[in-house]
Amino acid sequence: MSEELSEAEVQSFTSWKLDILDAMACDEQLQDIDFRVAFRVMQHINAKTRDAHPSLERLAAQLGVHRDTVKRSLGRMCDPNGGRHWLNRTRTSRTATYFYSFVADRLNSVFDGKLDREEKAREAAQERKLNRLEVARVHPREVAPVHSHEVAAMHSHEVAHVHPKHLPENYLNRTPSDSCSEGGEDTYPRESIPTDETQFGPWVKANIHDPTQRREALRLLRERKMTPEILRRMAA
Repeated sequence: MSEELSEAEVQSFTSWKLDILDAMACDEQLQDIDFRVAFRVMQHINAKTRDAHPSLERLAAQLGVHRDTVKRSLGRMCDPNGGRHWLNRTRTSRTATYFYSFVADRLNSVFDGKLDREEKAREAAQERKLNRLEVARVHPREVAPVHSHEVAAMHSHEVAHVHPKHLPENYLNRTPSDSCSEGGEDTYPRESIPTDETQFGPWVKANIHDPTQRREALRLLRERKMTPEILRRMAA
């Protein structure tokens, strides 16, 4: 084609093809299959004569559809009274292949329709934005009525005396000996654990009933690691 046409002719032909396909893509009355068929026909258009004569079978094979589907689509686009007239077709005889040429008569009306839809979409978006602003103005978000100076007026000692709602009692006030006892189990205050090594032996015999635990208890006493909780477990 570049050898037969000048550069200006090639540019004109390319621009014409793009204008036609762009308009057809925005035509509300065309079905998807119609645009696909028209696009394939456009690929067969001769740049000099601006017509094409592909067979139904060839178009159907390229699109992967049935021959009758292509035939019906071309019939819709070639009907000057059907509201989606994009093609003219002629043939030399009843058995010859049709020659197809594109019609540019609907370009302006289709592009005008596209611009109208874009304008309506912009207006609708603007209206939605204004509606959201109006709703926000009429129904502002409610903010908790606690101000910064009220928060600052609450002192640390007041917070310390607030009883946690999710606890049946304030476990922060329990002593270590309290935390070692549950139910009816024996309790061993830390004061009852001897620190004088001369008392370790008698104390272990009196409190640790399992002989196998006594050596470990003596070690813990010497290392000052014996606690009421450990004692409760070893004496159990």
